[in-house]
Amino acid sequence: MTASAMASEVLHVARAGKGEPLVLVHGYLGGSSQWAAELRALGQHLDVIAPDLPGFGESSHLTSPDRIEGYASAVLGTLDRLGVQRFHLLGHSMGGMIVQEMVRMAPARVDRLVLYGTGPLGLLPGRFETMARSRERLAEDGVDATARRISATWLLHREQSPHASVLGDLATQASAQAAEAGLWAMERWDGRPNLPHITQSTLIVWGDQDRSYQWPQVEQLWQQIPNASLAVLPHCSHALHLEYPELFHRLVADFLLGPANQPM
Repeated sequence: MTASAMASEVLHVARAGKGEPLVLVHGYLGGSSQWAAELRALGQHLDVIAPDLPGFGESSHLTSPDRIEGYASAVLGTLDRLGVQRFHLLGHSMGGMIVQEMVRMAPARVDRLVLYGTGPLGLLPGRFETMARSRERLAEDGVDATARRISATWLLHREQSPHASVLGDLATQASAQAAEAGLWAMERWDGRPNLPHITQSTLIVWGDQDRSYQWPQVEQLWQQIPNASLAVLPHCSHALHLEYPELFHRLVADFLLGPANQPM
């Protein structure tokens, strides 16, 4: 499906709060429900908008693109229909790739940018398994088993985490088509050439036990985005917004609501 077709599809959106708009973009096998705590906490100060990407969560009935650009177009099209022209932007994991692409496509619309647990290269060097292996396991084991297995790697204590069942239930909402298409979309995407052109004030958030995005990916964001600050959280994995929500909310709120160009 083309990017223009993606832009015409209506995504499900969770929304709460008042103030300047903040758009939260989830990653692979995610959905708007993962942001329930953020909608409550950040919604005290901001108009928080959390779409479900096509093929995932409450938008699982929609066909997923197999390019990061397609997801970016779908989110921008949804914001157009909501009448939201300028906004802060936060992307997690694959959502971090999507928001980088949104900045490239519509730079004047994005105010401040948060890149959380993500990187500039969709191949994810050093990931717990290759994209090709994830596709093989998806074909062998099916969506439900694969979704629960992958989502458990996002947590410091994996299946033993109290958040594992919630993440697993959300991950299994993805359609089979989206589960495969998302892997292809990431593998095909390379955002490195655009990093020096991201002029927005940017906060990079990373847990040092992340099994999906290794330090060289994060370092590249930090070194090549001109106005970037970095927050590294020790003993945190890929879903630190669930494991350390108060700290995560404080980091994001201080960055978005503080003076422009403040040091972190």
